[in-house]
Amino acid sequence: MKPRTYVFPFHRSFIALVLGLACLSIHASTAQAATDLLERPARQSQLASKSMMLTAARAGDRLVAAGERGIVIYSDDHGATWKQAAVPVSVTLTSLFFVSRDTGWLAGHDGVILVTTDAGASWHKQFDGRAANAAVLKDLQARVDSARSVADKADAASREAASVALEAWAASLDDAKAGAEFGPSRPLLGLWFNNATEGLAVGAFGQVFHTADGGKSWTSRGGRIGNPDGYHYNAITALGDGSLMIAGEAGKLRRSRDRGETWETLDTGYVGHLYGVLDLPNSTLLTFGFAGNALRSDDGGKTWKALPRQTAKTLVGGSVLADGSVLLLAVDRTLLISRDQGQTFTLQQGSPGRPVAGLMPTPQVGKGVLVVGAGGPSILNVDSTAR
Repeated sequence: MKPRTYVFPFHRSFIALVLGLACLSIHASTAQAATDLLERPARQSQLASKSMMLTAARAGDRLVAAGERGIVIYSDDHGATWKQAAVPVSVTLTSLFFVSRDTGWLAGHDGVILVTTDAGASWHKQFDGRAANAAVLKDLQARVDSARSVADKADAASREAASVALEAWAASLDDAKAGAEFGPSRPLLGLWFNNATEGLAVGAFGQVFHTADGGKSWTSRGGRIGNPDGYHYNAITALGDGSLMIAGEAGKLRRSRDRGETWETLDTGYVGHLYGVLDLPNSTLLTFGFAGNALRSDDGGKTWKALPRQTAKTLVGGSVLADGSVLLLAVDRTLLISRDQGQTFTLQQGSPGRPVAGLMPTPQVGKGVLVVGAGGPSILNVDSTAR
């Protein structure tokens, strides 16, 4: 196992406070700070809607956004005005997912997962980094025990392979133990739910957690994906064929065709962070990430072709509009617009404003998209004449 570099996904950590694990030299204070933020409710502020937001979602007709310091805001008038939700933690929040108007989940730093049953007006903690560390250690210890049993029973022909597998699992367990010493500090960066009971959360250092009871309990599934270097998972999304796709570090995509039971690794040929995947017609996939890099596959992910870079800025979000247009959003508010299923893009220069971290289509405001980032949510118009 090669040494891990403690670098975190830009679009989720953004300009926010550096994650606890980035400050490895202050191990005790990091653990204490993470614990304090997990117990401290988000402060109510008249400026909440101007805070840094990292994620947004729709809860029926309601818009919900979340970001730094545990701040969650919601709007019932298409983003014209916002109210602040009641949140029991003060950590940075990174990913929203609603399965209905009322029920949704929210994940963030320090391994936190929150749930709402009132369309985002109030939230309750279900999971955090302390429980995450325990779940990971339990999973890896079971895998070490199983690998040791196999190695002990292996015949001469298979003994070497069994010993290598045991060493790999043991190294992963040692790495997880070392990480747990820093407290509940590893962030979760992506959420997906199949329904109100079954869901997955993914995050830094190869974290994958599964729930089958609506988040009341979570188990670690990181060991089901071949990821010996602990590469970060930045986002998870469902494709049209029902499969799941995780976008992550080192140009790797992970795909599951059985709702997270088993996974295969897709190598795009790119070596940087990927922050999302878009599902297009005719088995076409589009993935995007750091420094303006985007790649397209016309065969369902078997092979990938890098698209010409039109910006050096990181692509932090993407979406497919109702008319089939494909949008990619750069951190400087620049939009890349495609009318031919991602084969070519027209660049719409960013309007003046603060950096952004993600986008969400908003049909209520016509051709605009809701973008979130520094300074809160705002509407970014899409040039309908771009071809």
